[in-house]
This record gives sequence, structure tokens and C-alpha cells, in this order.
Amino acid sequence: MDVRIEARTSARTRGRRRAAVGAAAFLAVGSLLLAACSEEEAAPDASEPSAEDGTSRTMGEAEAIEWMLEYSGGPGGEAEGEPYRIGFAHSDAFFPEGEAAVEVALELVNSELGGVGGRPLELVTCDVATPQDGAACGARFANDEEIDLVVSGLVLHGNADLYGTLDGKAAALMSTPLDASDYVTPHAVSYTTGALGAGMGGAVFVNEDLRPKTTALVVTDDVAGRGGASVLTPIAEEAGVEVAQVFVPPTATAPEIAAALQAAGAATADVVSLGLFEQGCIAAYDAIRSLSIDPLVATTGVCAGDAMREHVRAIEGGEAPEGWYFVGGSLLADELPEGARAYLAVMDRYGAGDIAHSVAAPLVFDVIVTAAKVLNEVGVENATYEAIDEAVRGFTGPAMFQSGPIECGVPPYVAVCASEVAVARYVDGGWELVRSELKGNPVDISPYLRPGG
Repeated sequence: MDVRIEARTSARTRGRRRAAVGAAAFLAVGSLLLAACSEEEAAPDASEPSAEDGTSRTMGEAEAIEWMLEYSGGPGGEAEGEPYRIGFAHSDAFFPEGEAAVEVALELVNSELGGVGGRPLELVTCDVATPQDGAACGARFANDEEIDLVVSGLVLHGNADLYGTLDGKAAALMSTPLDASDYVTPHAVSYTTGALGAGMGGAVFVNEDLRPKTTALVVTDDVAGRGGASVLTPIAEEAGVEVAQVFVPPTATAPEIAAALQAAGAATADVVSLGLFEQGCIAAYDAIRSLSIDPLVATTGVCAGDAMREHVRAIEGGEAPEGWYFVGGSLLADELPEGARAYLAVMDRYGAGDIAHSVAAPLVFDVIVTAAKVLNEVGVENATYEAIDEAVRGFTGPAMFQSGPIECGVPPYVAVCASEVAVARYVDGGWELVRSELKGNPVDISPYLRPGG
């Protein structure tokens, strides 16, 4: 077993890596070809609102950097001196767009936000490619006396071993929980609701807003899909909804998903719910077209990623399938919180705007900048594991993307600190927010995250 460990600071510290960003982005979006361009030929200046996007979806570069500076609590300017090292675990092969987001986040933190306490932030990265890698990466971090904080991108394997190995050695902050064990681990926290939260939010939204009698549910046959289905289905059935669920491989093709949709009764169901990764979303879109059905679809924001948008655009010209609901919201919605707008502007500034809407990019970017925020609050010169762990668990927001209250350590899902979910819809060629804090009507999943709380 070869667990890759790599130290990273930022593109400026080691020489700019535009090519690495472009390569990772290309892998992430599949058919989307990114143009290799110089900084002078990069994305349009984000300081001017785009007529296509509308002012509510844009933010000027200067305003975005100022927002990030205030959020991170850094001293500003370029970081100098001895780097401050933290661990970073991520499943690189499945989420390569996260690698590009790492580059942008580190470049921002170290070249414009002043790093952490004026020192460059350095990531000691570990690729989690197999179930055994979770424990191995955790052990590497735990045995490194300089590492008191570990952040994770999207980790698909060995999650419980990864975080359990860190107990008493390093605080742990997840970008988002994926594995069912992530929700109940006492060794890490997340400021987002994750796959399980999206499952809960989807069920509550469908029950309250769409009010179906029957639902056809197609989800991935993995820990994330089965975990989401395990909470979604009882919530729906409690409301009197009849749910027919079918599980498909994460790599399922359009014909395989077409068969699953037929088995779940999608042709006559009131609502079709999808819990799939982005390539599965593309396959489901193609499957629905091949079956010549027009169901009311509720899915997650994963299905509004860059590759999905490009695929739909090539077929029918829009950014998403007409009428689909996206639980968890979308960074493409007409109204966005300031943190989301600042993130999009920064991604454009650093030439990575084309992957800004991918699955892993916003989550990874968020967790790295938030790690800098926590470290700046603690003070890196006197930081200890205990002080960092207390700060990580005591965070109450506001978060960069996640709306609503943040409270960690509430049973039974002690690792999940957020309790609100947004919903966006693509309709009539545009995006609209259906449920969100901005509209005053977020989907509240706290009764299911914290029953009896």
C-alpha cells in the first residue's frame, strides 16, 4: 500500500501552477475543454457584473477579497516565514476538481489574506484511494508532532478509521460528511449537512411542497446513497408517501439507470428522486429522455455541476434539465449569499471559474479558508491541539456557504453542525430559489438531525 503524502503551500510559494489547475479541471468536467490562457486572457474581470449572470450572482474582485479577508481574520497581504502545517485528506481520483480548488484556496490565503497569523498555510496532503488508506493517512497525521489540525475534502474510504486515529492528536474538520459514520463520529465535525442532510432535506421538501402520493427513488449503491435513502424513505413514508427505491452502481450507465427508473415506476410516480454523483446525473438525464417520460424530478445540487451543465447545454441549450429541483441549492441561483458570490469571484480571478460549480471545488475551497479562519482565531504561535479542537467545535458561523445556525455536538448526529437546507429550481431557462434562508423559508431538518432536541 502506497499512501501519497505531499506538502503544499501555494502556487506563489512554489511557482504558479496554472497548468495543474487546468489539468485537474479537465479531468473533473470530462467533456468540457478548458482553454489554456495567460493571465491577461483569463476569465472576464469579475469586478464588473455580468449581464448574463445579473448583479445578484456577481461580486467585484476587490469586494470579494475584502469579504474573504474579513471571513478568514488574516492580517492581509502575502504570508512570510515558516509555514504552518495542517493535514489534508481527500480522494483525489474520484474528485480531481478538489485539487484545483486546493491550489486556488492556498494561493488566496497565502498571497492575499496573510496566511495564518502572517505565516504561509501549508497542507500535508494524503490521498485516500482505498479503505485501508483512511487509517494509514490518519496515522501519518497523528504521528506528525507539527500537525494539530486535519481537514478533509471528499473522502470515500476508511472515514471512521481516518478520524478515529486522530483522536487526541489532531482536531478534524470535514468539508462535508459522506460516509454514514461521518455523522456520528465524535472525532470530527462539519459545518455542512452533507449527503445525509440532503436526503433529509429532500424528503421534507418533497413532502411539504410537492406532496406526492408516490415517489420513485434511484440512488447510488454505496454508503452515501444507502445512508441518504435510509433517512429519506422513513420521512417520506411517515407522511404517507409510497416510496419505490432502486439502487444502482456509482458508475451506472444510461441504460442501467433507465432500467432502474422503470423498476421504480418512474413513468407513473408523482415525483422521481435522484441521489447520484454527477456522472450518474448525466446518465439519468439521458435515461429519462430515452424513456420519453417527463417526470417531476427532485435531486441534489450535485446534478447542477459543470459536466452536467455542459451535457444539457449541448442537447437542449439550457444549464439544467427544465423543471428539476435541486436540494441543497445551487451556486447558479439568481440570489446568492455573500460568501458564495465572493467564492465565485475568487475562482474567476485565479483562472478556475470553469470548475467553480463542480462537486468538490466549493467544498474544498471552503474548508481550507475556514481552517485559516479557525487558526487565526486561536493564534498559531500559541496553538495547541486542545485549543484548535475547542475552536473547531465551538464555531457558530456564519459559514461561507451554509445558511442558518451552526451548532456542533448535538446528538445523535454529533458531527453535523448545520440544520438548514436550500432548494433551487431550473425553470423557463433560468434559476430560482424555492426555499432558502435568503427567502426566509429554508428547509429545516433539525427535527430529524436532533430528534427530541
